[in-house]
Amino acid sequence: MSSDHQLLNLSSDFVRNIVKVHGPEGESWIKNLPALRARCFEYWSLTNAEPLSDLSYNYLEKAKTKDGSEVILKLGPPNPELTTEILALEQYRGKGAVRLLQADPQLGALLLERVQPGVNLLFIKDDEQATRIASQVMAHLWRKIPDEGNFPTMANWCQGFRRYRKQFPASTGPLPPALIQKAEEVSTDLLQTQSTSLLLHGDLHHRNILMGKGNYWVAVDPKGVIGESSFEVGPFLYNPIPDLTKNPNLTRLLNRRLDILEEILKLDRVRMAAWSFSRAVLSAVWTIEDKGDNSSYWITCAERLLDLLPEQI
Repeated sequence: MSSDHQLLNLSSDFVRNIVKVHGPEGESWIKNLPALRARCFEYWSLTNAEPLSDLSYNYLEKAKTKDGSEVILKLGPPNPELTTEILALEQYRGKGAVRLLQADPQLGALLLERVQPGVNLLFIKDDEQATRIASQVMAHLWRKIPDEGNFPTMANWCQGFRRYRKQFPASTGPLPPALIQKAEEVSTDLLQTQSTSLLLHGDLHHRNILMGKGNYWVAVDPKGVIGESSFEVGPFLYNPIPDLTKNPNLTRLLNRRLDILEEILKLDRVRMAAWSFSRAVLSAVWTIEDKGDNSSYWITCAERLLDLLPEQI
């Protein structure tokens, strides 16, 4: 690793994640990251650089603007997901989500307000309280489908099942064949019977919900996806990773979360659980596509969520 990369505090895990997901383009992006960062600092007149160490799939750095405002610079390899994040944040306008101050989709660069104190929802140890907070954040985020913006849909995401079957024909893949078949059948039925579609966050879990000033909670890292509201709850139900599946009373925990989500959001309990089951299997599919190694976690979550569904589903 070059001295520039060491100054940016790039861990080997972060570099490996970028290359694993983005391939040769990821390698090129890592190589050019110091220059890209310097360009953004100059273009947006940023100072007081403080790189963050806990990086996963994007580069994040604390900084200040000319007027002294504290901000976060977020950089990632330009890709459709980063573009829809920008579009979603533009729709939210700082209501229920972190405020987007500047963005350059072609560079894969976002300048965000810094949420303070910025602790995530894992800070709340009482799971019922955390579920209520997450429910309220969801309700604040959902928007009518914008006239502009090429957002993916639930149906687009569910094409992952078709890709999996194409890659692993005749039940040759690493995932349980019956689970894949069931998840695809359930998602197909849900898509055919879905209610009004909205702009959703798409990945709203504990680490993507931060505490702002005055105990006001906001979302970060939206995927931006079009779908019915029941589609949203999956990432919260099967998080936090990896601790959730270690809970000795997991079924009771999932049922209580569904109770609260149903109470606050007025959503159909069965559809929430069904979408969450399908999304857990879909996450296992994506993990395999990204050459990840935690598909067993998603299988466990999917099996437990499937247990919550009526037999006729």
